[in-house]
Amino acid sequence: MKKKHLCVLLCVALVVAAMAGCSGQETTSDTSTAAETTASDAENTDSEEASTEKPVPGEGVPEHLNIGLGNIHERAAFGKLVKMGFEEATAARGWTLTYADNNADGATAVANAEILANAGCDFVVELSQDETVGETIVDIFEEADIPVLAVDIPLADAPFFGVNSPKMGYMNGEYAAAYIKEHWDNQVDYVVLMTQIASGDTVNERCRSAVDALEDAGVEIGEVVEIEPQGDTAIAQSMFASFLTAHPDSHKIAIFTINENPATGAMAAAETADRLWDIRIFSVGVGDQFVTPMYESQGNQPWISSNAAFAETYGEQVCTLIENYYETGVLEQQNDGFLAIIDWSNIQEYYPEGEYPWLKVQ
Repeated sequence: MKKKHLCVLLCVALVVAAMAGCSGQETTSDTSTAAETTASDAENTDSEEASTEKPVPGEGVPEHLNIGLGNIHERAAFGKLVKMGFEEATAARGWTLTYADNNADGATAVANAEILANAGCDFVVELSQDETVGETIVDIFEEADIPVLAVDIPLADAPFFGVNSPKMGYMNGEYAAAYIKEHWDNQVDYVVLMTQIASGDTVNERCRSAVDALEDAGVEIGEVVEIEPQGDTAIAQSMFASFLTAHPDSHKIAIFTINENPATGAMAAAETADRLWDIRIFSVGVGDQFVTPMYESQGNQPWISSNAAFAETYGEQVCTLIENYYETGVLEQQNDGFLAIIDWSNIQEYYPEGEYPWLKVQ
């Protein structure tokens, strides 16, 4: 128990020190760990006025709930869409949303967990990019007797909602296998996986499981190479440019990425090297980086598809799970979010041109 509290204190200290050290510098995102609270009813904005009696799972959905959300970050559209979705879903139910930005940082996520645990939350939804602090975060909420749901990135033994990463990767691999059979005579020189090691092995199955699907489909693979650009566009561009330089005679390169950023970097590197059509990209995540070029090219580009998880609907999907939890007393350990592979054939159905959800959060 003492070791656990020491870990929490150290993490909080790290956040405070980092904030102090950066106080005189410009930043692109808010690193504050102060939670913000929103409510559909002004009477619910003061946590001291809220009832201290905890709702009991299995006894019906309470009239009011305080939902804590530790969001991954707001540097890109994904996190902004998650926040927007939860704001809309909680407001529609008359619930309070207590919000904190984890800033894609483990120490900040731990500090925010302490804040949410002390903010009168009835239930907490947690998106922490750093899997290594998962056990510490879960311990904080267990001590406070607050149920917690991990979203997209596993959090120790907490129940999970979101992308079923092995399933997503396998879906991409099946789609790519059909494409490779039709356009590349069922053969690739290289399969390049652009992963994000900090998010853990499970999340990286969004790339790695694609290889299983290719092999199961009988695709002939020359070699599989894994690149770790940390989810960063510029790093991905630099690393893939080096790969292309080292493999000048490779003209069938299938790329699977953990999100849009490395896919954008790979596209830029290939275009600079005048080898744009030596690659085909099958990515994860659908946002402006994928959709805008797809419409501009009318589908005539080597970034063929991306598997959408629809972050803007996370709030509604999770709030429905929470309602079911209080109604039945059961919260399943694995709760898969909706997935769909988007390409030129169906993009208008899911993302009509100019009617993009991320435009609401710009």
